[in-house]
Amino acid sequence: MKRFFIKTYVSVFGLGYMPVAPGTFGTLGAFFIWAGLLRGMDPFWYLVVTVSLIALSCYIATLAERVYQVKDSQHIVIDEVCGYLVTMFFAGNSLFIGFLGFALFRLFDIFKPWPVKRLERLYGGAGVVMDDVMAGVYGFLVLRVLSFFVG
Repeated sequence: MKRFFIKTYVSVFGLGYMPVAPGTFGTLGAFFIWAGLLRGMDPFWYLVVTVSLIALSCYIATLAERVYQVKDSQHIVIDEVCGYLVTMFFAGNSLFIGFLGFALFRLFDIFKPWPVKRLERLYGGAGVVMDDVMAGVYGFLVLRVLSFFVG
C-alpha cells in the first residue's frame, strides 16, 4: 500500500506513466490543479500550499527513488507540479496567463539554465524537486514582466 501511495503521488495519479512527454503531462496536471483549485487564492495561502507541497514532494520523491531504484525516474512528475505552481504565484486569474506560465515553465524546465541543472545534484528528492522549483522561479520572473504587457 505504501508503494502504491508513493507511486500515485509522485506520478500525479498516473500522469508520469504517459508513454511520451510525461513531464509535459505532469505540468498539464499542474495547470488543472492551479485552474481548478488555486487560481485566485489569497497569496498567503497559495504560498503556504505551494511551500508545503514542495517540502512533502522532496520527502516522497526520496522514497520514490528507492521504490523505482533509479535517480529521478521519468515517472516522477510531482516536481513539475511544484515548479509550475511557483511560476503561477501572483499570476492572477487569467487562463491565458495560465497557459503562458505553462509554456514558460516547460521552456525553463527543458533547457535548464544555470543554476537549474546544478540543483539536480542535491541529495534524493531535493535534487528531483528543487531544479523544477528553480525553473519555476525563472518562469515566475518572466511571467511577472510579461504580465505588464499581456494582462
